[in-house]
Amino acid sequence: MSQPASQTSTEALPPPTERYTLWGWVYKTLLTPWYNLLLTVVSLWILVALLKGTIGWALRARWEVIPANIRILMVGSYPAEYVWRVWASIWLVAWVVGFSWGVWVRRRERVAWVLLAVPVVLAVVNRGPARWYWLAALALALVGWAVGRWARPRKGGVWATVQWVLYFPVFVLLVRGWGLPEEPAWKFTVAVQLAVVVASLVAGAWAPRVPWVAVGHLAVLAAGLVLGPPWRGALLIAAVVGFMVWQAARRYAHLAGIKRLALQVTLAYLPLLIFVFFAYEPLSRTWLAKVNSNHWGGLLLNILIAVFGIMFSFPLGVAFALGRRSSLPVVRLFSILYIEFVRGVPFITILFMAQVMFPILLPPEMSIDRVVRAIMGVIMFAAAYMAENVRGGLQAIPKGQYEAAHALGLSATQTMLLIILPQALRNVIPVLVGQFIGLLKDTTLVTIVGLLDILGVAQSVLSNPTWIGTQREVYLFVALLFWVLSYGMSYASRRLEQALGVGQR
Repeated sequence: MSQPASQTSTEALPPPTERYTLWGWVYKTLLTPWYNLLLTVVSLWILVALLKGTIGWALRARWEVIPANIRILMVGSYPAEYVWRVWASIWLVAWVVGFSWGVWVRRRERVAWVLLAVPVVLAVVNRGPARWYWLAALALALVGWAVGRWARPRKGGVWATVQWVLYFPVFVLLVRGWGLPEEPAWKFTVAVQLAVVVASLVAGAWAPRVPWVAVGHLAVLAAGLVLGPPWRGALLIAAVVGFMVWQAARRYAHLAGIKRLALQVTLAYLPLLIFVFFAYEPLSRTWLAKVNSNHWGGLLLNILIAVFGIMFSFPLGVAFALGRRSSLPVVRLFSILYIEFVRGVPFITILFMAQVMFPILLPPEMSIDRVVRAIMGVIMFAAAYMAENVRGGLQAIPKGQYEAAHALGLSATQTMLLIILPQALRNVIPVLVGQFIGLLKDTTLVTIVGLLDILGVAQSVLSNPTWIGTQREVYLFVALLFWVLSYGMSYASRRLEQALGVGQR
């Protein structure tokens, strides 16, 4: 009888000293054979030559430029009396990151030391109260980690997800503050739009077979065409959105809970109207007062543009990817034209078009500030590339998945949303995260259109006669900040890939 392969193998194992000691690893990896020894010597010589000059420059560099200008590099010309909002958003994200780490990371990771070192380094380079604020952020992250470990078996993943979902609107509210247009006409148009949408939901849920509701939408649409601004745009939007809500409510009227949902929305309508008409004026004069976007700057502006660009370009890119594969000629042609046009022009062209063309295309009574126009340009540009990445993931799904879904009785929409699209997005996670990182770095181009992001602020700092000749120090600090943010996104991507088994199953 033949013996197992493990007993008949004649392969000799290396000595224990080569298997388990540092010297064994060095000898086997760096010193043998002869060409490895040659490469090791050459690499060490180059490394010493580079580090000798770098260390010498680092010891002589004027690093005091960073602590002296750290606030303007981070938030630009953000009002000093409201800077506490930025600190509050930093403390919140420190808590959420720590909590999520305690819930989702189950083994020791070297990147944890990098994350812990970031607030420590920023505390060292800052002066005054800011130093203690960064240490407070570190303490909150550690407390959040401890609470996350405790909550891990108690639906900690759900709580972590809820915190991340709620953080972004809270972050925007803190940074922007509360303030809406004060013209009474705006309030009435919002009230009318809400009324049409709520009425459409109630009619679709409680009377799905009554056709006269469509006549009401046509009447609202006709009123919008007859009346002038600002009612024209408001009524047209109300008619279109209300009709879509009515159709959706009619389609799902048979589901349990749809009528209860319509009643809940109706009951919430009156408090919402009261809030729109009366509540925001007191809030706009308190600690939540609005901070105009012309005061946003520094790294804060880069992060805001990147967050909005990622949040809105992703669903828009998925929609264009599905549209390019649609069987409807009009939808497919529009998607192809948009994707190919945007991908065929430089990003800076889109930014200039957003700054110059958007105000021309809008009605005279409507204005959009420069930051919002830049965000819209970023979304337009990123959505086209996102669509092609998602389309590549869709094409990688075999046809057997479609056939199996159809055999189970799923419709085309259900097949795409429940079967195909999740697999396609799972396959293109590395590509999507790579594009997100590129989008974060591309936000520095907004300085060309007059926005003071962190590069624009850095140039203003270097124009100060006190800091002439400190270009290396300032730009190295900016590069370090972007590296930390990019590496954090890359690490989160790898963790997500491991959790979903990308490339393994």
